[in-house]
Amino acid sequence: MRGRTLSFSDQLLMDIVGQHPALAVLLEEWGIDSVRCGGLTLAAVCAAQQLDLVELCRLLELAHRANPQGLAGLSRTQLVNHVRGVHHDYLRRHLPGLQEVASLAARLYGSQYQHLRHVEQIVQVLAQELAEQVAREEQFAFPWLGSEEVGAVDRWMLDSLAEERRKSSFRLNCLRFLTNFYAPPSGAGESICRLYTELRNLDRDFQRHVYVEDRYLFPRQLAA
Repeated sequence: MRGRTLSFSDQLLMDIVGQHPALAVLLEEWGIDSVRCGGLTLAAVCAAQQLDLVELCRLLELAHRANPQGLAGLSRTQLVNHVRGVHHDYLRRHLPGLQEVASLAARLYGSQYQHLRHVEQIVQVLAQELAEQVAREEQFAFPWLGSEEVGAVDRWMLDSLAEERRKSSFRLNCLRFLTNFYAPPSGAGESICRLYTELRNLDRDFQRHVYVEDRYLFPRQLAA
C-alpha cells in the first residue's frame, strides 16, 4: 500500500496536472504552485516546502481513483471537446477582462510601478495572439483531427502552431519575470492584485492547454 500511495512522488508536477487536471485543486490547497514548480517532482516540492509527502500522495491517490485514466482515457473527439469547452472557452471569457485590468493598473499605478506599463503592453499583444490561435485551431486544426490521412501540409500546420506557442511562452516568461511570478508588491492596490491573479490563472490554463494537445491530441492524430 505504501508503494502505491507514493506513486505520485517521483512525477513532475506538470505531468500530474497535465494528465489529471482535477488534481490541481488539491495541490493548490496545499500551497503548491504548479506553474512555478511544474518542472520539479512532487517529492522535491514537498521537501522544499516542508510538506507531508506521504499524506499528500494519499489524498492525490484518493482523488485519482474517481477517474484513473484522466485525459489519457478520452477519445480524439472527446479531447477536442475538452480543449474547446475548457481552454478555448476560458480564453474567450477572460482575455477581455485581463486586457482591461492590465490597462487600468498601468494607468493608475504605472508611475509608481513602472513595470506595469511593460506588463500592459505584453498583455495586449499576448491576448491578440491567443485569440488568433484559438480561431486557427478551431477553423483548421480541429476539423483535421477527424480525418484519416496525415500529410506534409498537416505536419506544417502543427509546426506553425508550435511556433505560435513558442512566442506565447516567451511572452509569459517575460510576465513571470516582470511580476516576480505574479507576487504583488507589498501594499499593492486592488487592480494590481486582480491583474496578478488573472495573469497567474492565464499562465496555468496555457500550460494545461499546451500539455493536452502536445501530449495527447496531436500525437494520436499523427499515429492514426
